Amino acid sequence: MGIGKFFFFIKRIRENAESSTVNLRRRFLAFMLILMLTTLTGVLFLLSVSGVFRYGWGETEKLMQSELNHLSAGISNQYGGASVQAVKMSERLSAKIAAFLRREEISPADFKSAPQLLSSLLADLLPDILSSLDATDCSGAFVTLDTTVNPNITGAEYSKAGLYIRAIEPNISGIRNETRYLLRGPSILAGDGRLNLQAKWNLEFNVMEQLFWSEPIAAYEAAPLLPLSRLVYWCAMSPIQGLNENVMVCSVPVLDEFGNIFGVCGFEIGQMNFMLRREPEIGGFHKAVSLFSTHSGGNLKLDGALYSGNTAVYQTFPENGFMNRTGNTGEFTLYSVENGASYIGMEREIRLYPNDSPYADKSFAAALIIPKADFDAVRNEVRMRLGLIFFVLTAAGIAASMYLSKRFVKPITDKLSEAAQGGFPEKTNIVEIDQLLEKIKELRSKDNPLPDNLFEDFIARVKSLTKTEMEIFRHYAAGKNINDIPSLMFISAHTLKNHNTHIYQKLEVSSKDELMLYVELIKKSGLENEIL
Repeated sequence: MGIGKFFFFIKRIRENAESSTVNLRRRFLAFMLILMLTTLTGVLFLLSVSGVFRYGWGETEKLMQSELNHLSAGISNQYGGASVQAVKMSERLSAKIAAFLRREEISPADFKSAPQLLSSLLADLLPDILSSLDATDCSGAFVTLDTTVNPNITGAEYSKAGLYIRAIEPNISGIRNETRYLLRGPSILAGDGRLNLQAKWNLEFNVMEQLFWSEPIAAYEAAPLLPLSRLVYWCAMSPIQGLNENVMVCSVPVLDEFGNIFGVCGFEIGQMNFMLRREPEIGGFHKAVSLFSTHSGGNLKLDGALYSGNTAVYQTFPENGFMNRTGNTGEFTLYSVENGASYIGMEREIRLYPNDSPYADKSFAAALIIPKADFDAVRNEVRMRLGLIFFVLTAAGIAASMYLSKRFVKPITDKLSEAAQGGFPEKTNIVEIDQLLEKIKELRSKDNPLPDNLFEDFIARVKSLTKTEMEIFRHYAAGKNINDIPSLMFISAHTLKNHNTHIYQKLEVSSKDELMLYVELIKKSGLENEIL
């Protein structure tokens, strides 16, 4: 119903109330309800203008945007910091390797032909790896050298010596767990208590088809004049086969002073690390998921993606494939996956590479994802709460109107009834009613009897009643109860009700109480024979 139609409806109610014969209490109740409805309409209009009824949508947009800002800023800072620290670690390791080779009187060109020195070299590099790991909030750090302890084995070209240190569960407050695990490197390094051997331990890396190894080396060989900061490479592929945990890894070349490649080094950010730091907090949405992944064709690539939030939700995501965009609604993006499930959320591109990087065209995204059904359910719950509040206010207004109509009208009707029965009621403190009662008292006084012509109009209207209506009127005048009349006249209650309506209209009274007031006053005036 529009605002114009509503006020037209209210106007019709007011006109009907003014033109029809309605008793005093009902009239007062009607005006109270009109006042209540008008007030509620004004409140609803203000709430609509202020956007309260878009809370289930607009407020959720603000919450999601705020959490997405927090998520993307956290990822950018953590990953950007890891890139900077990877370059610094590469420079320190390069200097450390060069110093070691000078001490051993080995040229960089002969580096690969001295496998017997690798254990000593890696022991020298270990403190730098550990200090670099401490300087970040990553879950692992590594260095992979372009050499092997056993160049004569089959597949030696893919077997690379190095170190891979992992802190399994960094504390959510950012304080690192002191327990570190050695996944690659000489096992003797775990003997001093600083490191523990992990079940996935192996002596060397297998770099076959490993992007963390091949990409930064290929980029450097293609553009050797680029600074190390432009050669940092990120990928969603773990250097450790069979790790059973999604990771994001950055790697950068380790070079000697002449530009020869010693290997690569970098950091790992694992699923547990991401999960502890990127828990989404979106009020009311307990099934929200934070996601960080690579972009492909505008869709979110799920292979190697990192998740945080509701485990039961993201464990239903396919391990491979994509979360495909299917459309937009407002600021939200609609998604679907291969199993047919639908989601809604927001995403933002995260740039991990500078514009002049060889990988500048590779895109990453942070996203907040909520199951579409859960999203709709929460919004509908908010709307239902608003509806319930409106219903309660309406019910309270109706109850208050009924209470007030009874409280303020009852004293008036009681005084009038008392006056109709010949009494002399006290003042009601309502000016108009007290004036009427005073006039009745004055007319009843012995010195000033009620004039005969006071009820001429009413008596004339009584004589206009039909025979059946007159019989009903006489029963009322005789004090008969309304429930007794149908059996006395052999008519139905419904028929009596119709006759009552005609009687009230003809006598211009609004109720039986008003009718009886006239009858009592006429009896007091000695004009009873005129109407009976």
